[in-house]
Amino acid sequence: MKEADLRVQRTRRRLREAFIALVVVAGYEGVTVLDIVKRAGVGHKTFYRHYANKEALLADLLAEILAEVQTVLLPPTAPHAPEENTLNALRFVHKYADLSRALLRSPVAEQLVQPMIVFALAEGERFFGGRDTPGELVAYHFATGLLSLIRWWLEHDMPYPPEEMADYVNRLLIQPIQNLA
Repeated sequence: MKEADLRVQRTRRRLREAFIALVVVAGYEGVTVLDIVKRAGVGHKTFYRHYANKEALLADLLAEILAEVQTVLLPPTAPHAPEENTLNALRFVHKYADLSRALLRSPVAEQLVQPMIVFALAEGERFFGGRDTPGELVAYHFATGLLSLIRWWLEHDMPYPPEEMADYVNRLLIQPIQNLA
């Protein structure tokens, strides 16, 4: 890999880390590009060479997190895939809890959650499609129900570890949906 590529990766990592740290403390709306560049130790022009604005930085960060989540998801044909994938998703939420909590409290939360709903809809369709109830409807119920439970979990300071929360999601969402078949 070229030195320039390594510098680009290093700079982007520093910007993402600064952004996360600032959002956790000040909330999404309270963070400016100036705050980010100061915290990351880079110049304004450097920031804008990589991102058009803080929304673009956030989109890049969310895409990175979703890509990371996808690396541990099981295919729908795997035994216990819905349960295991829910557990893996909750582990990622736990890993990024402060950021998730700060972003979900933000007025732009619905915009931020939309890519996650699209992803969860696709996963729900893969796992729960082919039922008497329309697959898209089942997938939407699963995606929005899971998101609501995750929001509750975060807002209540994650009173249950990811494994226990996954069990509750299984009982509240996955098993009833599977019983539709």
